[in-house]
Amino acid sequence: MAETHAPASVTTYLKVALLLTIITGLEVGVIYIRRLTPILIPLLVVMASAKFSLVVMFFMHLRYDSRALSALFLGALTVALGIAIALTTLTGAFLVFGR
Repeated sequence: MAETHAPASVTTYLKVALLLTIITGLEVGVIYIRRLTPILIPLLVVMASAKFSLVVMFFMHLRYDSRALSALFLGALTVALGIAIALTTLTGAFLVFGR
């Protein structure tokens, strides 16, 4: 028997939208901080993953669906991150500790 959940309120969606805006601002801001250059790519990947998770959970209503759908999206995110990291490593753009 499926459980029914009350939909999130407008306030919740506004809070999520504000959080997404803040994370986007941080993503733009860290580009200009020279001291973060060694960890820039991993930092941006973490922030992008957080934004992906918030969008999927709230705006795609996955938070209220079955765990199988959550695993499907998480698996796709993991594969995409693995491919992105592998490609940036090939070009040398992901050298966190240098050569």
